[in-house]
Amino acid sequence: MLAGCEGRILDPFQDEDSPAGKEQPARTVRVARLTHTQWTHSVQELLRLDAPPTTLAQGFRADPAQSGFLFDNEARSLSVDEALWGAYQRAASELAGQVATNSAKLSRLLPPVASTAEERARTFVEEFGLRAHRRPLTAEEVEAYLALYRKGPQSYSGMPAFEAGIRLLLEAFLQSPHFLYRVERSTRPTGNKVPLDDHEVASRLSYALWNSMPDDALFAAAREGRLRDREGVIEQAKRMLQDPRARGLVDAFHRTVFDVPRFAAIKPSTTRYPGVSARLAEYAARENSLFVEDVVFEKQGRYSDLLTSTSTFVNDELARIYGVSGTFGTDFVRVSLDSSQRRGVLTQVGFLASHATSVDPDPIHRGVFLSERIICQKIGAPPADIPPLPPAGGRTNREVVESHTEVAGSACASCHATLINPLGFPFENFDAIGGYRTTDNGFPVNAKSAPRIGVETRSVSNAIDLAETLASSQAVHECYARHWVEFLNGRPVANEDQALVSRLGHLSREGQLSVLDLVVEVVTGVGFVNRHPEELP
Repeated sequence: MLAGCEGRILDPFQDEDSPAGKEQPARTVRVARLTHTQWTHSVQELLRLDAPPTTLAQGFRADPAQSGFLFDNEARSLSVDEALWGAYQRAASELAGQVATNSAKLSRLLPPVASTAEERARTFVEEFGLRAHRRPLTAEEVEAYLALYRKGPQSYSGMPAFEAGIRLLLEAFLQSPHFLYRVERSTRPTGNKVPLDDHEVASRLSYALWNSMPDDALFAAAREGRLRDREGVIEQAKRMLQDPRARGLVDAFHRTVFDVPRFAAIKPSTTRYPGVSARLAEYAARENSLFVEDVVFEKQGRYSDLLTSTSTFVNDELARIYGVSGTFGTDFVRVSLDSSQRRGVLTQVGFLASHATSVDPDPIHRGVFLSERIICQKIGAPPADIPPLPPAGGRTNREVVESHTEVAGSACASCHATLINPLGFPFENFDAIGGYRTTDNGFPVNAKSAPRIGVETRSVSNAIDLAETLASSQAVHECYARHWVEFLNGRPVANEDQALVSRLGHLSREGQLSVLDLVVEVVTGVGFVNRHPEELP
């Protein structure tokens, strides 16, 4: 056993002759600060609070968005400046005070009464410290925390000595870099990777799948050496994916990939669409969340199902837009949509209405979304000072867009004619609120197109045809796998990830992986349980 890899078998998991033998860890940071969401969840778990301290977290300065990275957990961008450090200190002081002065809350954390207060404090430091640092404390760390415990009565003279010491300890643990950061101390390489020790694997798993610290079962698995082989990590990953916390994380992932925050901008014209309420954006977001949860967890579905399913969830207002017959109220219920009109998340109200003006569908932004989020084909920034679309003037919406963006020799034509418009025009059967239509401005809708998807150009007749084409595309499944690799690792995809992305994309396209299976493959892969031998600065 090598130093820095305590309890860990080197050369973990990966047979170099296996189909995944070329997969390698990518460079990343060894010290990753918790996101504000992770901090909130971790504090609740660590202090065993009934509710997360969201009010305190709302006082933290917002983290900057990382250009080109969809998610909020890019480790390289998560720093601690003076303002955030001050907020951490204030939060630690307030939380420690709340717990240490409340006998019911404090009793959840304290070990049984020992023969002396000092012995009880030592047990507290060792047990609570394991959870706060997410690894066993060293002997030196235990003694340092005990020295701080002894200073408690000086800091809080109005409290009993033991409780005062515990209060000071809680403040210290909550401000420790070993709590505020995920610190990976393993440094000894084997070949071209650094195996993580058991507790480091446990932390990667918990923050990837729960956005929170390990639970008692995961700590036990690390202590007992059950994370030293692929089977052990698979067992824990599958257990964790059955926990309600995983549902929240899967929802957060898809909210980002499907750009659900954009739904808040849905504000159709009340003149053009008088029957639509001001809560349409809220209803669309709720539909998306219920749909994803149903496909991923209840049906154990695949990515293809998210793109092609004809079932969804509606209330009375969404039922009217979808043209579903029956009696509906405020509650959401599962329904089957007309398969000749609807297939998957891209024909649901949220995507369609959030990529529309207040009166017309917007094939440009619909196409850009598909290119960048569904196919991972980046679109260059548009030229400055682009004039708005002209009035229809007796033309269809498609004709207006074509005439405005596909003029031969213009700066716009190269992207619009080949990358953007062909992906947006198949959705011309859907109006600005996502209702189905067969005519536009008195003319028949033309939804035929020939979009480029990866290296192929495919002819499609409408959005239904496009949904099926996307669901059968290797490039589309690789894009989805890439999003998961970035999200679960908290870093941009790297060259070392390509073998994994390709393998998962192939298995997903062939129907051999559910969404949850794909997640398990990522967190049990060689790139997840190892580090690159050179960390980023």
